[in-house]
Amino acid sequence: MRRRLTALTLAPLLLLGIAACGEEEAPSSTDSTTDESSNVDMGDEIPGVKVTGEVGEAPKVDIDPPLEIDATQTQVIEAGDGNPVVEGEQVLLNLYLGNATTGDEVASTYEQGAPFHVQQASEGQLWPGVLEAIIDKPVGSRVAVAAVPQDAYGEAGNPELKIGKDDPVLFVVDIMSVQPTEVVDGADGDGAGDIPEDIPTIEEEGGAVTNIDFANAPAKPSSELQVIPLTEGEGPPARDGSLVTFDYFGQVYDTETVFDESFSKEPVTFPLGIGGLIKGWDEGLVGLNRGSRVLIIAPPEFAYGAQGSPPKIPGDATLAFVVDILGVDEPS
Repeated sequence: MRRRLTALTLAPLLLLGIAACGEEEAPSSTDSTTDESSNVDMGDEIPGVKVTGEVGEAPKVDIDPPLEIDATQTQVIEAGDGNPVVEGEQVLLNLYLGNATTGDEVASTYEQGAPFHVQQASEGQLWPGVLEAIIDKPVGSRVAVAAVPQDAYGEAGNPELKIGKDDPVLFVVDIMSVQPTEVVDGADGDGAGDIPEDIPTIEEEGGAVTNIDFANAPAKPSSELQVIPLTEGEGPPARDGSLVTFDYFGQVYDTETVFDESFSKEPVTFPLGIGGLIKGWDEGLVGLNRGSRVLIIAPPEFAYGAQGSPPKIPGDATLAFVVDILGVDEPS
């Protein structure tokens, strides 16, 4: 269940002007090297640029300005060993942007403590130079891209970031997570032990949840977040700051109001633990294995608070969710 307001407040500023960028593919070097251990094309060293630091942490970037380039250049600073970025699918990226004319940093996701969630790695969603550079690169990689204007913000530039129409842009991109590649059909683990007796009853048909019955549950729910494993899967655990695939069913506590569900549709993939989901999910699902089913009872402060989410979720509502964890992007 998504929050209505994105936690990635920097995203609109970063993306401003992307739609106007040119669509020409950046020329690739014929002299690039390949990392033999990962089979990743490492590109060539970008003259005048030095990037140091650990993947996932803010890089130290030195630019010898002005950076004069005739074509977009890509250098893989470090090759990861996770699953690769797939065109058209979701990806989580940490980003540094520098004005390569002045050498100044102009934006970064590292300071806000959450990666940039790209809903679809495709034209119009990412800068052309960055899209070209990260496709097929594995999770755990750090990639530097020195992009000519048409492969960054185009003729309009980005005045809010102080990037002019003639300014090349240096991107440093850490590939943090991709859409899970192995997705199970439903909860497939063993039944969990020590399940409380006074919890809502889960009604289902063919493995798909159809209703939550509160007749056996306390009329007044706890003010604490409750995360009750029902099935314990044996796959890898969902991790903080990664993409996870779910089926879910959400109902307002002690009512017949089903406000959202995916069991009758298709599973959904969300980033976990970066503030893009309600607090009950971000805190309650980390560490649970693929194949697990869990019941979450989220009081207002872990759901939508005093404002609710009209028209179906009133203010100060406690919510009940059944969540199946179907796919987990494993760490590199």
